[in-house]
Amino acid sequence: MTSGRDDRILLDVADGLATVTLNRPERLNAIDDACFRILADLADELAARDDVRAVVLTGAGRAFCAGADLSAFAAEVDFDDAHMVRDRLRRVGAVVEKWVNLDKPTLAAVNGLALGGGCNLALTCDLVLMREDATIGQTYVQRGLVMDMGGTYFLPRLVGRALANEIALFGEPLTAEHAARIGLVNRSVPVEDWEATVGDWGRRLARGAGRAQRLIKTGLLASPHADLHTMLEWEANAIALIFQTADLREAFAAFAEKRDPVFRGR
Repeated sequence: MTSGRDDRILLDVADGLATVTLNRPERLNAIDDACFRILADLADELAARDDVRAVVLTGAGRAFCAGADLSAFAAEVDFDDAHMVRDRLRRVGAVVEKWVNLDKPTLAAVNGLALGGGCNLALTCDLVLMREDATIGQTYVQRGLVMDMGGTYFLPRLVGRALANEIALFGEPLTAEHAARIGLVNRSVPVEDWEATVGDWGRRLARGAGRAQRLIKTGLLASPHADLHTMLEWEANAIALIFQTADLREAFAAFAEKRDPVFRGR
């Protein structure tokens, strides 16, 4: 099933996999206020839908997302009104939190430019694939800006403080190979393998044990702020919950019968 939300962002759902496509190719998929509202609504919808077990986020045309639509922003915001700017960025931050906390696995398929907010939108996802000819970067400083959309949170946690400083203070885009090598993204994928790899990763996520996936996401998000004892206790509680799921019983049955499990997300 395919649906559009005034065509800025498209949603397609098939076989448990939702594909969300930023669809402003003439603007390099730059995101304006309407896009942020749609992304917020989509996060709620995807979380609620039983027919969605995993999500792929990508862009139409030659860009993933070139960041915020600065021309629209400049036209709508009073630069001298700090309260207006702050409130707007808080609304953007709420969208970021919705996507980070979406209780289903998410995969960013970075098919082209991912700059500024586009970089951080990709980093809201659990996994990030980049096509080998794509570029990604925290380019804010080149526009006299400070990082938003969680850049100050994501970047040092993924690559460490020293590299985060280098990437953010120079603002130079990175190649896919470079981004993968330093751990900013998961993989750089050859152009000829791109569609097959994205499809394979998406389908594998959609076939996974949904309850376990949700708990894994929760634990990994919590662990940087917790000590070992806290996480060991969390694991004990999480596994106790998992033992009540149909997917775990299916996994044990499949092991005994020497076959691959068929998970239902229950």
